[in-house]
Amino acid sequence: MRFRRRLAGSIGLVFLPFVARWAHQRWRAPAGTTESLLPYVLLAALYVLLAAILDSPPRTTSLSVVAVSSMGTSLLMLGTSATSQVFFPDTLPRFVMLLTALLAMLWLFVFGSMVAVFLRRSGGASRVVAVISRKDADQLIRDVDDGPFEQHFVLVATITDDAQYQDISARCLDGRATTVVLGPRASVHPVVVEHAASLHRSGLRVRSLDDFYDESLGKLPLSALDRLALMGDIESLHGSYAPLKRAIDLVLAFVGMIVIAALFPIILLGNLIGNRGPLFFTQERAGLNGQPFRIWKLRTMAPGAADISGWTSNNDPRITPFGRMLRRTHIDELPQVINIFIGELAVVGPRPEQVGYSRQLETSLPFYAARHLVRPGLTGWAQVKYRYAASEEDAFVKLQYDLHYVRHESLATDLRIIWLTFRHLVRDGGH
Repeated sequence: MRFRRRLAGSIGLVFLPFVARWAHQRWRAPAGTTESLLPYVLLAALYVLLAAILDSPPRTTSLSVVAVSSMGTSLLMLGTSATSQVFFPDTLPRFVMLLTALLAMLWLFVFGSMVAVFLRRSGGASRVVAVISRKDADQLIRDVDDGPFEQHFVLVATITDDAQYQDISARCLDGRATTVVLGPRASVHPVVVEHAASLHRSGLRVRSLDDFYDESLGKLPLSALDRLALMGDIESLHGSYAPLKRAIDLVLAFVGMIVIAALFPIILLGNLIGNRGPLFFTQERAGLNGQPFRIWKLRTMAPGAADISGWTSNNDPRITPFGRMLRRTHIDELPQVINIFIGELAVVGPRPEQVGYSRQLETSLPFYAARHLVRPGLTGWAQVKYRYAASEEDAFVKLQYDLHYVRHESLATDLRIIWLTFRHLVRDGGH
């Protein structure tokens, strides 16, 4: 379904620059003017690439989500195409860039709305039967209840008892299942394998528990953290992407410095009135390979309050009213562009934890130190997929998202996280 949706959406996007070219030649260009087709082919390729990276239009039943995604994606498309004119001036008329972005927004919204209507009429989501252990079933139910924010599946049933294995096909038929998920033990049981093969031939998708978590929940399952084979995936880092990622970090950090300079008078005045103390706050955090570094933030708590131990929550009484506004808008994180320039932080990566908490979590959570194999980030996969961590249990859930990111670190993943962060700020107000 996802491939067909992406293909249909891409076909529509391919034609838009050429529609804008036709309109430009008909109404704006001098008579007899001819234009090269190559810039329009490249513009179409750019639009298709950005839509694929941002997964736009999203697979959802919410028209408001479709609208936000369509507007955000089209604005990014316009910004990217306009930026390209700095390096390749006068290759595309401004009329064409503006009209193509407008048409893209309309197309993404119309097509996304059609997908939403289809999902509503078809039940809206994949229907999943999981053949897993009792421990994995309890964890899966908790994970489904806790997140992520948007899910595209319904957990119809869990089969945990060997005596129920003969009933797998019947349970799938009764529940109108579209996907069967097999745990490590079930995937080698001859009765389960026989049923899974028959169900697969009839059109159902068969997935391992690890693959299901990876595709549908964007995290690693609890059971994967208990298997040493996982370490091979985690240690296989994407070294060839590192130079490009560093270049992107420096460009975005420069943009962040411009934003800070523009907001600085307002921030300084708000701090004088609402915080009455030091403007900046620094704290030691665990960075790449666990090495400590000092992170920079705008102070959001009363002076000296941050030295009190304990997990921080969004409703922490130590946070000042002005500090709460800074946190809600995430403006308090902007000084971390300093850490990005130095190379201690990336724009995207696991959020760095306090050194003391990090050492504590390394002793209590399996593979927690593996998140230090990549440079920590200003935003991350766990931040856009899960709520604010206010306990060790929340830290464990976020660890599973962080390790998923370590597995899949890439340009496409980072761009998607940046987009989801922006959408989260606009749609949810940073909550």
